Amino acid sequence: MSERSPEEIGRRMNGLGLWNALLPFNWAVKPKGVAFPYFCTVVKDAGNPVKVRFLMIEGWQTFHEYIRTRIDINYGFYSSPIELPHFELVVDAGDGVHLFRHGAGYVPRELNEAERPLVARILWEAFGVMMRIETDNDLPLRFAGERSMFARVEAEAGEWSDRPLSIPNPQPHVEKVSYPKSLISKAKDLPLAGDFIVELDFRLLPNIVTCEPRARCAYQLAAIDAKTGERVIWDRVSVVPDGGLRALWEGMPPRVLLRLVERGRIPGEIKVTSGRVFRLLRSLCMELPFKLSLHDSLSALETALKQ
Repeated sequence: MSERSPEEIGRRMNGLGLWNALLPFNWAVKPKGVAFPYFCTVVKDAGNPVKVRFLMIEGWQTFHEYIRTRIDINYGFYSSPIELPHFELVVDAGDGVHLFRHGAGYVPRELNEAERPLVARILWEAFGVMMRIETDNDLPLRFAGERSMFARVEAEAGEWSDRPLSIPNPQPHVEKVSYPKSLISKAKDLPLAGDFIVELDFRLLPNIVTCEPRARCAYQLAAIDAKTGERVIWDRVSVVPDGGLRALWEGMPPRVLLRLVERGRIPGEIKVTSGRVFRLLRSLCMELPFKLSLHDSLSALETALKQ
């Protein structure tokens, strides 16, 4: 197996033609010498030039975040599976195979030489599981009755075996948003403009990245005057190494407050389309008497973001 590259194994996996059959299943691969298992799952995006994505998600907590985000896109701080720490096998529409490393808030990059042997080991075991699923569709569910996940685990002697991985309870998701007292004091001294309605969102910009050796993803904090279309807030930000996505999202409400204070008036209403943005901005409603509302779409905001 050691002589086979991740790309070669990926081509063999694609050659099985089993991607659709694998969509309902998840399983784990735990090589020796690593602290956590990697969780294997298949993602297909309708209308995407990518044929299929095979994710190898890093550790239990990240996997819990993935499952919760797939159920509710507004959960936690992840906007897309692209932000999860994981390795990824991508099969393009022409059956070309590509391997990437993903990190939260960073642009996916190609594997480095140190990562390639580990990914090859994970893929080889995943390939074996796929071949077995071809004749045993219930294989990934073998240990479901034990509240455990099916896993391929490598022993110290280098031998692999089927094992149940007991599913731990996920850590509770906690959000902490705080505002400088001096900023709150300034905001309370400003006029509340009842006819000033703002449409606001904070989102990942998939086609914009920073220009540096380890490129970071860009996020847009945009607020538009609903009546005039004027930009009220227009900030592009990215993660910092010691804060990650948590600091980025928890820092959004104080940034909104700062920009409103700089403009010299508080809107009577802030409209949002994201449940996550709504949830994080509610803390500001405890300090200022504006209306916060959640909508399916906001035309002025979307028009501004397309320009």
